[in-house]
Amino acid sequence: MELVSLSSQPGLAKFLNSEFASTISVPIDKKGTLHIATLVFYHTELPLMLYFVTSKNSEKLQMLKVGKPITAACVVGTYKGTPFTLQMRGTVQVIDHSKHQDIVDAYYKKRGNRHDDIVDGISVMLKFTPNWARFTDYTNGYERKFLRT
Repeated sequence: MELVSLSSQPGLAKFLNSEFASTISVPIDKKGTLHIATLVFYHTELPLMLYFVTSKNSEKLQMLKVGKPITAACVVGTYKGTPFTLQMRGTVQVIDHSKHQDIVDAYYKKRGNRHDDIVDGISVMLKFTPNWARFTDYTNGYERKFLRT
C-alpha cells in the first residue's frame, strides 16, 4: 500500500474537518480490558493529532496520568455511506489545557457549545498521537493507503 501525507489527500483533509466525532479505545486496567467511546474531536494536520474532552470520572482515565501516554486506537468515519474511514493506532495522554488555549478554542468552536467545559474542573483534555494510520477512500473504489504520521 502507498504511503501518503495528509496534505496530499485533500478529500481526506476535508472529511476530517467536517467530521464531528470519532471512536477511541483505551485500556482501563493492566489486564488489557478496553473502554471504547465515541467523542467529539478537534484535530491538527501537521502533525496529525486529535484532541478530546472527557470527564475526570470516565473509565478512559483509569490508566491515564497527566503527561504519561498509554496505547490507544482511534477511528473516524464509521457510519454507512461515509466517504472515508481513517483507522489509527498510537498513544493518548492527558494534557494541561491551560497551555493549549488555541486547541481548546478550536475544539469548542467545532463542538458548538461548552457542554463539557474544560474549565469546570470535572473535565480534562486528551491528546491522541497516531504512530500508524490507514485510510480507505470509498469515493475512489475502496482505495486503501497508509498515512504518514
